[in-house]
Amino acid sequence: MMKSAIKVLQVGKYYHPYKGGIETFLYNLCTYLRGKVELKVLVSNTHFNTVIEDVDDVRIIRAACAGIFLSTPVCPSFPKYIYFSDADIIHIHSPNPIAEISSLILGKKKKVVVSYHSDIIRQRKTGFFYSPIHKSFLRSADKIIVATPNHIKSSPLLTMFGEKCKVVPYGIDLNRFEITPYISHAISEIKKKYKEPILLFVGRLVYYKGVEYLIQAMREIDARLLIVGSGPEETMLKNLVSHFGLSDRCIFLGEVLDEYLISLYHASDILILPSVEKAEAFGIVQLEAFACKKPVISTNLSSGVSYVNKDGETGIAVEPRNTAALSGAIRKLLSNSDERRRMGENGRRRVEDEFTVSKMGEGYMRVYEEIMR
Repeated sequence: MMKSAIKVLQVGKYYHPYKGGIETFLYNLCTYLRGKVELKVLVSNTHFNTVIEDVDDVRIIRAACAGIFLSTPVCPSFPKYIYFSDADIIHIHSPNPIAEISSLILGKKKKVVVSYHSDIIRQRKTGFFYSPIHKSFLRSADKIIVATPNHIKSSPLLTMFGEKCKVVPYGIDLNRFEITPYISHAISEIKKKYKEPILLFVGRLVYYKGVEYLIQAMREIDARLLIVGSGPEETMLKNLVSHFGLSDRCIFLGEVLDEYLISLYHASDILILPSVEKAEAFGIVQLEAFACKKPVISTNLSSGVSYVNKDGETGIAVEPRNTAALSGAIRKLLSNSDERRRMGENGRRRVEDEFTVSKMGEGYMRVYEEIMR
């Protein structure tokens, strides 16, 4: 790495091995950027002590967290780390109120790049009070990066700053999804244990994922639904499964190791992402399913979800909260293996053409170099 390399401080909520779509994105981005820029990452810890460590040759500062307020980790030391950073660029992953407020309080001392992942949806009252701060922060940024054009079109806030927005799609590492001997063996075991056909959901069990509608749709489906993930809605969802007598069809696997997750993608017939709010801004799990040549059933949200999954090409898009449409789409794909295969192949090509880590990383590097000029 040359001495003149750009110094970048990435500021997010959490970092690998913490599970989540944005955490996966940030890990992939940092994996690409290491060696190309001088890189540090500032995120929240999950408890009240600060840990500084290297993860895959990237320096990670996990700042002490005093608690969670309105889904946001409260890290009192964020302003200190941002203020005393020697970075040329502070790259903030938004929404992240503590980081954004810190940036505004400390003034425009450095270049600021924002990755705008989603609008603030659920905390509408909070959003009302926070909106002026959020707007001031975006106004102060040098560049705002979004993952799809839909992010700009569907956001009342981003349309105000369209001239400084740039689209750089999320990307994944396709090598991660190759079938190793372990994965091959695991695929056979999964199919033997759960029987085919196998449906898959992967994600945090939170309000906007719409898993309750998928569970209701399973009353009409003769298949196994494997639910990967955990979260605050888990108990409610398990009670719903019990209420409908679906315990033999809806199986909760909790958090799983990465290799086993990849085995589940390969072993499944369809990935289903039944999200109901545009807090689901992209759905990286769709790319992961495409990498394994699996079709996706998703919902027609105004966010990037419908940009990623092309209805009729890589899968099927249905209206949110419509259990009849959801079960109909599942039955349609399960009854036609040729259609599943065609959509899976299209999805794989779509990832290769548009959504790789290298394409994403190159896009971010161009932004960094442009604003430093």
